[in-house]
Amino acid sequence: MKPFVVLLLSAAGVFGQTVPIPGFAPNPGPPLIELKQYLTLTDAQYVQLFDNMGQSQHAVAGYQQRIYQLQTEIANETARPNPDPMELGTRYAEIEQNCRAITNESKALRDKNGGLLTDPQKAKLKTLEDALKMYPIVSQAQSASLLEGGVAGVYPVGVITGAIGTTPFYSGMGCLASFPARIIPVAGQDNKK
Repeated sequence: MKPFVVLLLSAAGVFGQTVPIPGFAPNPGPPLIELKQYLTLTDAQYVQLFDNMGQSQHAVAGYQQRIYQLQTEIANETARPNPDPMELGTRYAEIEQNCRAITNESKALRDKNGGLLTDPQKAKLKTLEDALKMYPIVSQAQSASLLEGGVAGVYPVGVITGAIGTTPFYSGMGCLASFPARIIPVAGQDNKK
């Protein structure tokens, strides 16, 4: 019970904090200021970065709206006494097309924003990419209470079951469609059951 209380209190502390949401405006304020300083972005690069993000966000919103609409249509069709498999399949296929379009938009935005950077800035960005690859290990070290940020008594699913559960998430880009979670075996685990 005590680990649950610690987890609950930790979550309450996180959710109780107010975090400013970056706005996509021609005159950006404090959002991403640490990134601007780290990469030594010029004001023009910084403004263009937000302009690109705003344009991309607008494009993605149309895909997401259609996905929501398709999910409603799927729910309605599924609720019928005899759902039509072709109707369901067509809608699921269209959701997948929209998800792929969102993924392509995300890649195009990364390419566009990456094109704004100078060679020294790209080298600094590469350092961030390399650090990002360490995130799973950092997360596991936190779970093992070896690094600050772990919660005592709370273990990741992979430690107990030998599998990592994944679900799609939204990080400003990506697909908002709800798909079943996937179970990915942990590397080196024997998958025979």
